[in-house]
This record gives sequence, C-alpha cells and structure tokens, in this order.
Amino acid sequence: MRHPTDVRRRLLDAARQLFARDGYEGASVRDITRRARANLGAVTYHFGSKEALYHAVFAEFAEPFKRHVAAAVEDGGSALDRIEAIVRAFFHHIESHPEMPPLLLRQLSSGRPVPPPMAEAMRYNVALIVGTIAAGQREGTIRAGEPLLLALGVISQPVYLAVAAPVIKRVAGVDTKSPELRERVIETVAATVRAGLAGPGAPPPRTRRSA
Repeated sequence: MRHPTDVRRRLLDAARQLFARDGYEGASVRDITRRARANLGAVTYHFGSKEALYHAVFAEFAEPFKRHVAAAVEDGGSALDRIEAIVRAFFHHIESHPEMPPLLLRQLSSGRPVPPPMAEAMRYNVALIVGTIAAGQREGTIRAGEPLLLALGVISQPVYLAVAAPVIKRVAGVDTKSPELRERVIETVAATVRAGLAGPGAPPPRTRRSA
C-alpha cells in the first residue's frame, strides 16, 4: 500500500514539472495525477484543489528562499557585504530550484494573482534588503537614494538573468546556466551591484573563503 506522504510528494513533484512546462491552465489535474501515478481524486484529497496544489508548489521554493536571504543578511560584515551576500544567495537558491525560473515566467505571463507563498516571500525578502540598505546609508557604506528602489535594483539582476536565460542564450549566445560560466556571472553581478550601491565610506570587498 502506498503511504499517503509518498503520494503527496509525487503530486508535488509532478505538478512542479508540469506547471513549469505548461503553466497553471495548461497543466490539467489528469496530467498531474497520471505523472504522479496517483488516482484522479488524489489532488483533492491531499490539497483540496488544483489551485491549492499550485500554491503548495510555490511554497516549496518560497519558504527556503526566505531562509537563504535571512542567512545572507546575518552573514556579518558591512551592509554592502551583506547585500553582496544576498545577491549570491539569490543565484544559489535559483540554481538549487531549476523549475523556479520557468514557473515565475509562466506566472508573470498568465496575469494570475501572485500565489500567497511567493507574495509573502517577496515581501519578506524586499523588507530585509530595504532594511540592510537603510542601515548601510546610515553607516555611510551605501550611497544615498530611495532604499526600496535600490532594493528592487538589487533583486532585478539575478531574477532577470534566471528568467530570461533562454532568450539570452538564443539572442546573445551566452548560456548563463553553463557550469563554466556560472561563477563568472555571479561574480560579475555581485561586483556590479556592489559598485552601484557603494557610498563614500564603502569598504573593500571581503576576501571570499574557498568553497
């Protein structure tokens, strides 16, 4: 007999793959349960509805996303160091959740309301970045400017490179997901963000520990 948690796990995995490939409207409950090797009523039994399953898929990468950004903020150093750590956390989190960029792209193009888990993660992460930038402005390591707008600039680069990766590869011939290029991309974006935010009292970049 299949354990209920095994079925739930298979439904989440199947839904994540199909929602990323086909979007919310394109992925049917029948397709999801077929891929999960579950009966047609399993989605209702375990989640209540297709929409609740969709939200649960987003929660699986939204919750750890909050933890990764929070850990970066607690990483120590100046506010500018912590912003750089946040940029790196964005890249590493996206890499560890490869379906996240296509899910976000499908979500953005659908016009559907942002799933609550993702909306909460976005609010949480933006608030942490805004607070870190404001702290850096007080200490003189981050330049003057509206903290919220500066925070959106920090977020935009890693998110854009993740979501637009297929277009960038096709148009510019640059595979930002290539293992050979990945670290150079991260280092370039981190340095660009740091230089763009640096205030008059900005410290030199910290020496990064070897992995």
